[in-house]
Amino acid sequence: MLKRIFLSDKEILKRIKNNDRTILGELFVAYEKPVTGFIRKNGGDKADAEDILQETIIALWQNVNNGRYQASAKLSTYIFAIAKNKWLAESRRRNKLDFDLEKAGEQLHHENGLKETLERETGSIVADALARLDFPCKDLLLLFYFEERKMNEIASILGFANSDVAKAKKYQCKKALQKILEKTFIENKKQTK
Repeated sequence: MLKRIFLSDKEILKRIKNNDRTILGELFVAYEKPVTGFIRKNGGDKADAEDILQETIIALWQNVNNGRYQASAKLSTYIFAIAKNKWLAESRRRNKLDFDLEKAGEQLHHENGLKETLERETGSIVADALARLDFPCKDLLLLFYFEERKMNEIASILGFANSDVAKAKKYQCKKALQKILEKTFIENKKQTK
């Protein structure tokens, strides 16, 4: 189990620049509580917090290595600001998507009284999007969401090293599915105009 780190900003930045990937897990442990607390207070859950924190740490890694990070504030402030901005953007995106889906559902319901049609079509769109995913994403998402398997089971079934690798892959697969769905909704919107 990883322990909470108590390193200086300078040491953390040095380890990132030296491509010391163990710092990634240490940063996750160090910032898990504050980021999770913020996201839960602002409408998210633990899974959302984990996803945002992973994105944040990756962004930090990239920003440090490509020279975009400027040490004008404490590293903890910088990390929390990235997490906060990513969560706010995700919340706005979700609210817009929820609103668009709700609006489409209301319109369909009012037009012809067939609420089931919307549910069927949405299920069909998701099924089509899943079918467009490559291995192992399709299998991983089906195992997790539809068969409700635990990450350690999924890791074993799909041959991942451990549940953490499966969890990281699930995050990537979820993002890939999300992009396909967003593209599909945009295409459908264009066709209905």
